[in-house]
Amino acid sequence: MVPGPLVTLPSRRPLHIVLAAFTILLAVVLVLSAVRTYHSLADQRAVYLRGRVATLAAHLETVAEEHWPRVLAEEEEALTGFAVLDRPSSPESLAPLWDGRELFRTESVNAVPPVFRAYVPFHSGGGLRVARIDIAESAADFLTAHAGHHLLLVVLSGLSIVLLTVLTVRGAERLARAERRQLELQHLATLGEMSATLAHEIRNPLGTIKGFVQLLAEKLDGAHASLLSPVLSETSRLEELVRDLLLYGRPAAPALQRVHASRFEEFVRIHAPQAVTSVAPLSLQTDPQLLEQVLLNLLRNAADAIRDQPDGVIHFEVIGAGDCAVIRIADNGPGIPEAVRQRLFEPFYTTKASGTGLGLSVSNKLVESLGGHLTIEPRPSGGTVAEILHPLHRDA
Repeated sequence: MVPGPLVTLPSRRPLHIVLAAFTILLAVVLVLSAVRTYHSLADQRAVYLRGRVATLAAHLETVAEEHWPRVLAEEEEALTGFAVLDRPSSPESLAPLWDGRELFRTESVNAVPPVFRAYVPFHSGGGLRVARIDIAESAADFLTAHAGHHLLLVVLSGLSIVLLTVLTVRGAERLARAERRQLELQHLATLGEMSATLAHEIRNPLGTIKGFVQLLAEKLDGAHASLLSPVLSETSRLEELVRDLLLYGRPAAPALQRVHASRFEEFVRIHAPQAVTSVAPLSLQTDPQLLEQVLLNLLRNAADAIRDQPDGVIHFEVIGAGDCAVIRIADNGPGIPEAVRQRLFEPFYTTKASGTGLGLSVSNKLVESLGGHLTIEPRPSGGTVAEILHPLHRDA
């Protein structure tokens, strides 16, 4: 029997994903638009610098050669270099300029600071010459300064939007999970109260039925008394069910006392004679009746796990770990599937053909009431290990 989830709420995750995707897409569009604007203005830098160079080159044909350096320096504050090349001293790569196949050539020089370099043909002294003019690229920074600041602001804003969107979606999902968990707890609380009420009402008539059946079995002969045996076994099973319902709905308040761990070793030997035990000489601060109820549930589960194992074995161990004792019950059975393990402590969940599915849920509640913590994990070598972290007794 595997019942469905206790509470089912409509999922808001698709809506969160759509809103998050839309917000992120909007941020990306804004960033791309800012990048496009920046690149467009960056292209204008080259146009602007070429215009400055063309203005300087025009002076070379109208000013005497001895005045070129002074005039160019006065005309252009960003001038960083100037040279006039003759055909014999010119690099072969500039041949298209000398032959008239190119009107000018520009390039960016990786210097500190960066330099915009232009090769411009002009006529002087009755012949063709080529001027090499260097201008600091920073002269055109005013064209892209605002766009660069805008791009940086948009990128930071986009990242902030994405981050806030992710945090908002995660917060909404956590809130939705908390709401579902709250509804589950309310549902389980109501179910527990109802179960405890029904169990209390069932227990008294059940005890009466069992008492009269036992009395009748004593008065009948052996042949007829055997017919009452199934009635007694089923009433005993009902008594266990009622006990589990009462423990789940109204957990008993623990009466803590000092108890030696050896007591639980004897308890395990009685209820699981095949178990291999190893118990350290420790004293626990616990309620022995409640802890024994937990151990009995865990031992039954371990016994069921190895029922079909020819070499099945149960290990019971108690060791010290700082201020706590570790109580471990391990088996070498087939183990528990991950999907089932995630729901082990869910009340009324069971994979068995019979049973209420309350055993582990009640055990978990009892361990918590004793100040401990119960975990059930797969063993690396195969099987399952149930581990209780339980407080030790400390002398005053």
